[in-house]
This record gives sequence, C-alpha cells and structure tokens, in this order.
Amino acid sequence: MSDLPPLKTRILIMGLSSLITAVLCEGLVRLADGNATPMIRLFEQASSGEIGLVPDGHARIAAPVGDPWEINTDSSGRRKSQTPLSSHAWIAVGDSQVMGNGVADSLPFPALLKLDGEPAHNLGVPGFGVADGLWAATRHLDANPAKGVVVIVNQMNDWEEVNAPVGERYKVRGGWLLETKDADGPRGTFLASPLSRSHLFFLIGHLILKDWDPPAPQAPRWMTDPVAERPTTLRMAQAIVEFAASHPQTRVVPVYLPADVYATEQRAQESPLTPHLDSLDIPPWEDLRLADQVLTTLASLDPIDLTPALHSRGHFLEGDYHLSESGHRAVAEAINAAVGSVPMTEEAD
Repeated sequence: MSDLPPLKTRILIMGLSSLITAVLCEGLVRLADGNATPMIRLFEQASSGEIGLVPDGHARIAAPVGDPWEINTDSSGRRKSQTPLSSHAWIAVGDSQVMGNGVADSLPFPALLKLDGEPAHNLGVPGFGVADGLWAATRHLDANPAKGVVVIVNQMNDWEEVNAPVGERYKVRGGWLLETKDADGPRGTFLASPLSRSHLFFLIGHLILKDWDPPAPQAPRWMTDPVAERPTTLRMAQAIVEFAASHPQTRVVPVYLPADVYATEQRAQESPLTPHLDSLDIPPWEDLRLADQVLTTLASLDPIDLTPALHSRGHFLEGDYHLSESGHRAVAEAINAAVGSVPMTEEAD
C-alpha cells in the first residue's frame, strides 16, 4: 500500500507551492524594480478615439537612470498640481514634456509658472501633437475661460505627429499606450490582459515579445532636411494662429522647445539623436533652420524660443531627452519672463 497522500491532496500541495513561489518571485521583482513599472499605465481611450489620462490615477515609473518617479492625476485626469488653481488660470498644452515625464508632480514647468499670479493647469498628455493639444485647450476653454494658453511646439516629435490625431497613432490596452501597429498584435493582447499588472509576468512577457533584432532607427526628416519640413511647420503654425483667432479673449503663447542636442552641444554624446549626428552637414546646436521656421510663421503671436534657456547638459534627464528638474525650472523662468514683458493685445483685453 502506497504511503503517498491522496491525489487531491498532492494537487493542492502543488498548487499552494506554486502560488507561494509566484508570490515570492513577484515580491523579489518588485523589490528589484523599486515597485515601478517601465511605462505609464494611466491611459484611457474614449469611444471616439480620444486619449487622455485616467482621473484620480497613480503610477510609479522606473527611470532609465536613477530612482523611479511618480505621477498622480486629479479628478479631471490632469497631472496634479501642489498649488490650488482657479478655473480661469492659464493652461499649458502639449505632450510628455508638458506633463513632466520623469519628474515629480510639483516639478513640471506648468506647476512652476506664475502667470497672473498663479501656476497653470497642466493639460499635457504623452503622445499628443500640436493639434491634440489645441483640441484639449478648446474643450477646457469651452467650460473654463482661461486668461492664457501656453502651446508647446516640441521639436523631438511634433513634426512626426502632425498627420493624424493621437487616437489614430496610438491605442490604449489595459491602461498602457501602444503604437497602433502593435495594439492588435500579441503585445497588445498581453498588455490588455490582467497578467500585465504583475511585475513578474510583465517582465516575462516583455522578454518573450521583445524584438531582439529591431531595424536601425532612421534619422527624422526634420533633422536631415529641415527645409523640406516647412509645409509641416506652416500647418502647425496655421492651426495655432486659427486657434488664437477663435479665442480672442484668451492670450495664446506658442513656445518652441528644441530637442536636447539642438539646445546644447553638451548633449552630443548622450542624446537619443546621437547616432544620427555623423550624417549631418551642420551640427544640430548650430542649426537654427527649424526654429527659425517656427518663430517666423508664428511671429504675430510673439513666440518664445527656449533654446537659449536650455543651454546646460543638466537641463535634460540622463539617458533621456525629457526635461530634468532644472530644465523645467529654466523653461518656467523663460516663459514667466517673456509673458510678463509682452503686453496683452487690445483684442485680448
């Protein structure tokens, strides 16, 4: 007669053992990654396709270098401000640079602005292009007339995002933001499943689904041939000018944000654009052609060029093109100074 326990008991023991092992492994992975996910999992997508951040959300995200960072959203799905904001306060629109990717809630430049005596509502959403930002501003102004709008024109991605709204370029799966081409494939299916919420299974899934031999990234055309981008620049400028004309009681301030290596030569060896530098005829920190297009086409709105303000390597995150804490402070100081020095137009009064 066998001394083994009954089959049901053995299955139960195996199940409990596997569960305990999985819990221990999950805990070890969370300890190793600082209980942070590698991407922001706070996105939602409306049936119309519009994408934004979930209301009253919280996420802890791993940084390429250094400690994880956290993001919290308010009841409207905007990055929380540490300072109370009135409904008529200025707003800032744009992508992850406006939202403050990589820095704490109190540090993105909208929270550091002092325009008409208070900071600005942060309407930045990763993945947004200029048109998406203007649409977000329009919806805000329909409900809460504001004194002014800061519109960021981001060299790093806005020229590549002008041809389609964010809801066509990206899809949300399980709270994660994915490029549309990946959303309905194995990666999107996995991220939409409850397994992606586990740090352990996320790591396993990432390793299984990772493209281990990706094609070499191509230099963006705004980098290799900025003159050819003039029609795109004109389209963005026209959209901003038309938005300003449709809101005559609100001051609209376009702000040009250069890519890191275009702001300072000190980033030459650590920018995501570094692999493309050898193919350029003009060093990017000397190439003002794209900036000149923006400043010229938006001259009627007194645009701000942030290039002089972002002269330091430390104004950008290490291993990333996003603004650092000091970069956000420099941007806020530049906008505060420029907006305060230019009087409101007669129409906006």
